[in-house]
Order: sequence, then structure tokens, then C-alpha cells
Amino acid sequence: MNAPLPSTSLMSGADYRESLRRYEPTVFVDGRRVDSVADEPAFQPGINAIALTYDYALKKEYEPLMTAVQHTSGKRVNRLSHINTSAGDLLNKLEAVRLVCQETGCAQRYLTHDALNAIAQVSARIDDARGSTEHTARFHEYLHRVQDQDLTLGVAMTDAKGDRSRRPHEQANVDSYLHVVERNARGIFISGTKAIVTGAPYVHELLVMPCRNMGREDADFAVCCAVPLDAPGLTIVARPAGRPGEKLEHGEALFSRKYGQSTGVCMFDRVLVPWERVFYAGEWEHSGHLTYSYATHHRHSCIGARAGFGDLLIGAGALMCEANGFDPGKESHLREQMVELITITESFFACGVAASVYGTADEHCEVFMPDPVFSNIGKLLLATKIYDMHRIAHYVSGGLIVTLPGPDEDHNPETAARLSDVLRANPAIPYEQRIETARFIEDLTAGYQGGWYSVISLHGGGSPAAMKQEIWRNYPVGSKVELVERILERGIAADGSPSAAPHDPERAITRNRQPGRCCDTGCTTPGQAVMVELPASRRA
Repeated sequence: MNAPLPSTSLMSGADYRESLRRYEPTVFVDGRRVDSVADEPAFQPGINAIALTYDYALKKEYEPLMTAVQHTSGKRVNRLSHINTSAGDLLNKLEAVRLVCQETGCAQRYLTHDALNAIAQVSARIDDARGSTEHTARFHEYLHRVQDQDLTLGVAMTDAKGDRSRRPHEQANVDSYLHVVERNARGIFISGTKAIVTGAPYVHELLVMPCRNMGREDADFAVCCAVPLDAPGLTIVARPAGRPGEKLEHGEALFSRKYGQSTGVCMFDRVLVPWERVFYAGEWEHSGHLTYSYATHHRHSCIGARAGFGDLLIGAGALMCEANGFDPGKESHLREQMVELITITESFFACGVAASVYGTADEHCEVFMPDPVFSNIGKLLLATKIYDMHRIAHYVSGGLIVTLPGPDEDHNPETAARLSDVLRANPAIPYEQRIETARFIEDLTAGYQGGWYSVISLHGGGSPAAMKQEIWRNYPVGSKVELVERILERGIAADGSPSAAPHDPERAITRNRQPGRCCDTGCTTPGQAVMVELPASRRA
């Protein structure tokens, strides 16, 4: 029998909550300073979501999917802090994200994974450009500490930006972009503002990254480093996660009282970052590569996350059909709607699978990148189809989800009995279950949480315009053009057979050409498994 692999100190959800108490960050929510993030009611739905990623890694059923062996240390680590080195890693990460998000809606911790993989790539790229190993060694030291301590990292990437028509160094308020204000023997001092930082109040550290390609004049804004949440000079202004403790129009929010997501504006005022936590500072020519790499990893992960949300809507929609007295298998109009919902969800997830299968190793290191075309198409689909997903849930549910009396009437002796009688549909489904499902769908699609999911799906990981730009930039239109030109015999090969016209690298529409695809004896041998066995909830 093989000896068990050495493991990092994987935490439980309770351990994660307790670990937050060891930090004393400056955090504000609802106009007041938070004494203890771990005990703040406004953040509990977000903390619950991340805690689940810890608990699932300790469950025997989920361990193969939720953990992986880090190749640089030989240790078993949480999948969401693992560096991918194969198509199988990408597939397993995609499934792991879907697994935790079909329970939580958005588990947030996958941003840790996306940023670590991107920083691994840019570190190797800088080393190759300089003929050194310094940046990769520094990153690996940090990576192993994060994995050994099982930390969750937030991604402080999107700057406040100020005037969008001006570059960072042209801003009237220099702090609208984060930048280096001083360097000395101890490290760098950074100031500026990062906005829309997912999970900001309840992560352990922030990974500061540039949000755009920088020019030479923007060198001070080209900085990537790690900052503990309670670093002196860092202030976080956050919004509540979900809807904990609120009494809404139709009662307590059945989903968002338990799971949600906080975002924060992070303001840095001369925060000292020791050199061992600085991955680069001033290497402006590498910022575009880091931004692109992170965006590709993150959009790939978003596909798994929103597929998990789709699973919630599919299950709730089917329950609502049943509670209303309908069998979608016999009611064609409901069946069509449910199949459309399934098709949307599995279509963008299929793009994630394709992005994994066609993933390639970075030319500077072992990190596997998802295919950018499929990653961006999948993200574009979910960003725009989220509204159709909500519409279908509303269609199959009926108007009851927003017209119900509040739950206080369920306990009103003057109304409860009559309501339970007249608002029951399927005699096999109790009134309470029908109403509970309706309120669940309302919370997911027709209330605050539904609007939040719409906006975060549309803009999270970049706007649809950014995805379209990447699709056009990477899609091999040139190969398709040359295919048609060959059929039209616009060029003749050396042997006299029809071919495409000679390739012109300056011709705009033929600039992008089809890359070679890996054969079945390249990355994997025929029949070799690339995925771990899926848990029961993800098996057909």
C-alpha cells in the first residue's frame, strides 16, 4: 500500500471562523466600525459560503475533488489554492467550483485560485525576461505558506479608476489608482483605492494586482503584492453579505439569510509591504500579461460558479412545477422552458469543459491556462443569459412568487387555515412546501439577491465588451478565411492543387490562425483518466 501523501493543515469551517479572530482589520459596514469580523451579523452569509469550501475539503465524498497535490511541495492542498498543471486540473477545478456554488450560489474562494495561478505565470515570465529565478522562488515561498496555513485570499484588482478616459498617471486624484509611493530597504509603500473587492472583510490577505495594461509612464501603478487584512493603513468599507436578519416584504430571505457575498472598497494609505510579499513593482511591461492571465482563469471559474447557481434554479423550478400540480414531462410549455434552462446552464458549462480540455501550458512555466476563446464565450453566455434564467424561473413558477402574503399570515389563527386550503395546488404537496419553494425562488430571482446575481454575472470578471474583445482577439478567423479561399481556389499550392491565398501577416482578417490541438498521445495517453470521480450530486 502506498504511503499517504503529506498534507497541509486543512482547516474546517469552524477553524476558518476562528482564524478570522486573529486579525484586527479596520472594517466599516452600514456606517459603523466592526469590532469582530467573525462575529459580525452582516457578514455571516459570506463567511458561511467560504466556510463550506473548508468543510467540503474534509468530507470523504468530496475530498478527491476539493483537494489536489501541489507539484512544487508534494502536499495535498485545498483545490481552491492549487496551481493547475494539466487539463485534468482545470476540469476538476471547474467541477469543484460548481459543487460549492450549487450549495452557496457563490463560494467566492475560487478567486484565490485564479489569482495564484496568474501570479505564478507572471513571476515565471519576469524571470525568463531577466534570466533569473528570483520572482518564481519568492512566489513559491508565499504559495506554500498560503497552502500550509489554508488561507483564503481576496483579489484587490479593480481600481477606483477616476476619469475613465485618462490613464493612471493622468488622474487628477492619484489615489484613484493604487500605486507605489516609496521604496526602501524594508519594502514598498503603497497608496490608492481598490474597489469591488469580493469577500474583502472576511479573507485573510489581499492580493493586490493591476487592473489594466500599463505604459512606461504608469510604472508606479504596476504593482503586485500580498497584504494582510489588518496591515496598518488599510481601511475597508464593505456592504453586507446577503440579507441576514432582515424582515422583507414576504418574510425572511430563505437563501440569502444563509449565503451571500460582501464586497468592499479597500483604501490604502502608505501601507508597507515587505519585499518578500512583493511579486513585482514597476515592471509595467508585464501588467497586461498578468491582467489577461487572471481574467482567463477567473472567467473559467465563473462558468463553474454560475452553473452551480443554474442547478439551484433547475431544482427549484422543477419543485415549483410539481407543487403547482404539473408534470413538465406532460406539459409541453413547461417542459420547453425547463429544457431551455437546462440548455443555457449546460451550454456555458460545456464551454468551460472545452476550455479545460483545450487548455495549454504557459510557455514560461507549468501552469495550465484554460483556452481563452471557450473561457470567454462561456462567460459571455452566462453574463447575458442570466436574465433568461430568471425569466424561465418566473415562467414555470407563476405569479405566486411575488404576490404571496407575508409569512406572519401562516401563523395568524384568523387566516392561516384558510390560506393553507385555498393556496394548495397539488394535493400531494403540503401548502407549506409550495409556499416555501415560491419564497425561495423569489429570493433567488425577484428580490435583492436576484438583482445582485444579475449584475455580478454581467460585470463580474469584466464586462461583456471585454469578453467580446478577447474572443475576437483570440479566435482563429484567419483559418476560416483561408478555408473558404482554398475552396474558391484563390491560391495554388506547389503541387498544382487548390490552396488558400498566400498568408499575409499584415492582413487584418487573417492575422489570427488556428493553433495546433494536442493529440490524444500528447498530454494524456489514450484512455487515461483526467478527472477524479465526481460526487453523487454531479453524476448523471
